[in-house]
Amino acid sequence: MLGVLGSSDRLEGTRKGMLLGKTLLRSEAQQGEDGEEKTKDGWEFKFTESPGKGARDSPSRQLLWELSRLAVSQQEDLYERLDRDSREREATHKSALAEAIARHEKVRKNAEAERDRLEKQIQQERERRQEEARMEEERQRQNRAEEDRRLAAARAEQVARAERAERAATEERNAKTARQEGEKKRREAEAAKAKKAQEAEARNVAEKERKSKEEAAAAASSRPSVIAQMQPATSQPKQLQSDQIQHTSHARREAEHRRYLEIHRNLKELRVFMDQQTKQDARLKSRMGDMRRKVRKSVGQIIEGRGKNETPQRAILATLKEAKNDFPQPTVGLAGFVALPVPEAQVPALLVYLLNQFAKAVVSQFINEAAVAPKIADPVGTIAISMFAKDDFRVQGLSLMDILIAKFHVVCPPLFGIYGDEKTTEGRTRLGWRREEGGGAWISERSHQDRMSGLGAGYAALSLRSFEKSAMSNPYPPHHYWQALSVILNVPAGQVTDTHLYLLRALLMNSEARFMEFFGDAAKKLLRIAMVDYPQRAPKGSVAAVVLETLGATMKRDKKLYL
Repeated sequence: MLGVLGSSDRLEGTRKGMLLGKTLLRSEAQQGEDGEEKTKDGWEFKFTESPGKGARDSPSRQLLWELSRLAVSQQEDLYERLDRDSREREATHKSALAEAIARHEKVRKNAEAERDRLEKQIQQERERRQEEARMEEERQRQNRAEEDRRLAAARAEQVARAERAERAATEERNAKTARQEGEKKRREAEAAKAKKAQEAEARNVAEKERKSKEEAAAAASSRPSVIAQMQPATSQPKQLQSDQIQHTSHARREAEHRRYLEIHRNLKELRVFMDQQTKQDARLKSRMGDMRRKVRKSVGQIIEGRGKNETPQRAILATLKEAKNDFPQPTVGLAGFVALPVPEAQVPALLVYLLNQFAKAVVSQFINEAAVAPKIADPVGTIAISMFAKDDFRVQGLSLMDILIAKFHVVCPPLFGIYGDEKTTEGRTRLGWRREEGGGAWISERSHQDRMSGLGAGYAALSLRSFEKSAMSNPYPPHHYWQALSVILNVPAGQVTDTHLYLLRALLMNSEARFMEFFGDAAKKLLRIAMVDYPQRAPKGSVAAVVLETLGATMKRDKKLYL
């Protein structure tokens, strides 16, 4: 643009020169026409005709005229060339501008096309996500509907089973009553027949000895009663014998339960005894509280994971060893803290006291933690059983494991064959129901279920431990686990409660592999009885029975355990 402006200035100057030349030429032409001299601004001009105009023109004027004509011609050529250059430059600029506009238009169109493509892609993606969300919502709705149908079918099946069981029980009772009536009539008929035979025989004897002495006649007359007394008794039905065996077994379990409750009372008395001892021994007082807190704190620090509990385990072991070695006095009798009769022996009272605190913390951990996360029961049970298995804490080779088992007898009696009616106060007490703090109302049903679930998982973790690779002997072998399952499965049909069902589920969950490892095919048969047959004996409409059956279905799906 600057070059164009410079050319315009030069063109303007040239044009002014040309105008001056033309003015002179016109002046000369005018001079030539009228032959006069004119004066302007003190200058005198005399015009003569050029060679082409007239002979009066001087050579200088002629030369000036020729030069003017040549200058005009050159200037016209220059103007023409400049105009041509200007036009060409203008055309170039217009062409470049048109090309730039075309490029910009092309870029704009490409940008708009790309924007349209992106908007279309975004819209397609939005529609795809909406479709996926709709399909997922539809799938979830179908799953919920399927689950509702399955639960409804399960409930209907449960109700139908309960009704069938009730009808079968009614029919069985009726049949049993009929059998008993028939048996009674048969015995009465046999007794009447025997009586008639005895009377006939008595009459015959009386006839033969009619003439005997009066004493002989009296003896003869008394003979029928003697014969009646010697009649053999009829054999008892098999069902009656089975009932007597079960009654004997139940009586034995009740006696064993009372013994463990007695151990628990002895442990409470020991606590009072130790409090009294701290008043007489300042050293014991200063250490006993710290040791108790350390044991309970260490149990609370146990977490799930291999090799993650070495620190709390070492702390518990060191505390118990300190109690045994540094405080051998006072002592208490061993017999008050074991279930079986043992020779009289003494054991450090502080060791028994801390083992009791340790057992109490373990049970609390089962109740509070294992109910929410059942797998935490395994490390807690492992550490607990290892402490009671150590030779350092045995007395005359006998483990003090009964201290921990006494806690279970208090908080979870159904593990040991104790049952009762959940609708009565006495029955709830026998089943391990707990009251709110301060001895008020019973805890909620959900809280009771959580307690039973945690205790069941904890009991399985304690009793299903293998000591094959250990130099220690197992203080609570796996047959106790089998016995717990057995007594629960043998509860009379009318006494089965939701407590038994939730407890059974907790015992089996996450423990079926170890159970079958110990007991093989027998364990698998027992699992079928527990998760297939036993729920049918549950109260009508029991949700716990459905939950137990669902556990069997889950094992079949996830662990390929076909019962």
